[in-house]
Amino acid sequence: MAIIKCPECGHQISDKAPTCPYCGVEIAGKIVKCPDCGEIYFSDEELCPHCLRPTRPHTHPVTTDETLSTTAPPEAAPPAMTSSSSETTVKESRMPQTVPPPTLHTESKQVPPTPPVKKKAGKVAIIVSFVIALLVFGVCYYMYNQAQENRENEEYDIAMRSNEPLILQGYLDSFKDAPQEHRDSIEAHLKAIKQAALDWSNALASNSKAALMDYLNNHPGTPHRQLAMHKIDSIDWAQSNNINTPEAYQTYMTDHPDGDHYDEAEELMKKLKAQDITPEEKTLVANVFHNFFVAINEKDEEALKNTVADEMTLLNKENATKGDVVDMMDKLYKEGIVRMVWRLPGNYDIKKREVADDRYELNVSFSANQDVEFIESAKNGTNKFKVNATINPDGKISLFKMIKIVE
Repeated sequence: MAIIKCPECGHQISDKAPTCPYCGVEIAGKIVKCPDCGEIYFSDEELCPHCLRPTRPHTHPVTTDETLSTTAPPEAAPPAMTSSSSETTVKESRMPQTVPPPTLHTESKQVPPTPPVKKKAGKVAIIVSFVIALLVFGVCYYMYNQAQENRENEEYDIAMRSNEPLILQGYLDSFKDAPQEHRDSIEAHLKAIKQAALDWSNALASNSKAALMDYLNNHPGTPHRQLAMHKIDSIDWAQSNNINTPEAYQTYMTDHPDGDHYDEAEELMKKLKAQDITPEEKTLVANVFHNFFVAINEKDEEALKNTVADEMTLLNKENATKGDVVDMMDKLYKEGIVRMVWRLPGNYDIKKREVADDRYELNVSFSANQDVEFIESAKNGTNKFKVNATINPDGKISLFKMIKIVE
């Protein structure tokens, strides 16, 4: 037994195998070995497919004497001869005769048979099929790789736009062979998201405006921005309530023009402003009444008119005019009075009331002392009065009532 190469598929097999275990072609008794080149091929092939040596040598028929006798044309009978000719004939007969070479029946010149191509065609078909299979496999593999690459690119874009850690981790788990720059970008993005989540938890736990502002500055694109601003709004509102001054509420309104407590802050600020008398307002009250009583002391009608509104409540008269105020001054100078001096202790009790947006009237209560000198000095004396008055938003007296205090 010898190991040979299957002439059909080329695999190494036993020359005693009934059939090739790889391609199924018959082997035992169906193959020969070329004595010239050693090629193993099928015995039914006429020529060695390698060196074209005939599998079986061609034999030509040999022409025998019998063949010649049967095939040679009959000779004509020799003519009668004379004695001399007979003798000559005998001599000739005794001489060795050269027998002409037998005439062979020449066969028509045979063209060497065309080498069989059956087995070669089979090999070519196998090779072509293998090449086609390789091409198909290559195309399919290329298309598969392209599909995988396209899918990876799509998932990469989705992950990079996402702020969900699960999506980013899913990409890393699904595309372990992705380009390293893609994986590095996803890992950095995931790390930043986790850090942002930790920063947000710390900022919430601190309940500090500064911590929340730092978080917003460090994470400008955070989805928690609205909630962080709401927390800051609540913190600032609580601080304004604790201070409870118009300035504190104004600061809140400036910092939070769309704040949750803007309207409430505005209302409280107005109430506080109505209760809170500013230094400017105190100065205004002192100046108005100083000018009013100095004008009476000096009997200066024009100066007196400049301190009152066009219409006012004067003593018990409503809708009084500036002329009515001058009449009041004249009545104060009774007959026999030479000089009058009004002195104001400055004990002003001031209350505010809003009459329009950011416009306030001031209700004032205070005491006033009147020193009077008569022609008859025995009548000289001091009178005390309780004054209730109102100064309108324009800084003019719109109400003036005065009651003498009897002791």
